[in-house]
Amino acid sequence: MKKLFVSGLLMIAVAASSFAAGNEVSNVARNNFSSQFKRISDVQWSTGENYTKATFVLNGVSTQALYDESGEFIGTNQAANLEELPVNAKRSFARKYSGYTVKEAIRFEGSKESAYYIAAENEKGSVVLKVEDNGNISVAKK
Repeated sequence: MKKLFVSGLLMIAVAASSFAAGNEVSNVARNNFSSQFKRISDVQWSTGENYTKATFVLNGVSTQALYDESGEFIGTNQAANLEELPVNAKRSFARKYSGYTVKEAIRFEGSKESAYYIAAENEKGSVVLKVEDNGNISVAKK
């Protein structure tokens, strides 16, 4: 579920164009990471079809930094608590998705957008919701 959620998030966060897959982490991504996160030394790198991911701990919280296929920074995500959501988003979620159980929530901070993503499910299926900073909720993936 977690891999599907992250994959869904990446599809939303990254432009919908196709890129060549690569298995090696680019030096550009490593250098950008080193300049952005100077004091982080324990990093696990992985690659996907159109992104590179650095997983590390920042201020006691598991964090992922995402880079595009050319090594340019896309954004970061961290586990989030539902209490962090804007008040009107919490009310809207409670009203519209009362029968759902939250499986995971993350905060994505990117160069083009910042939002929360909530993975929730009920007996009929699962959904990934995007919660914008202004409190608007939209379905990112069903």
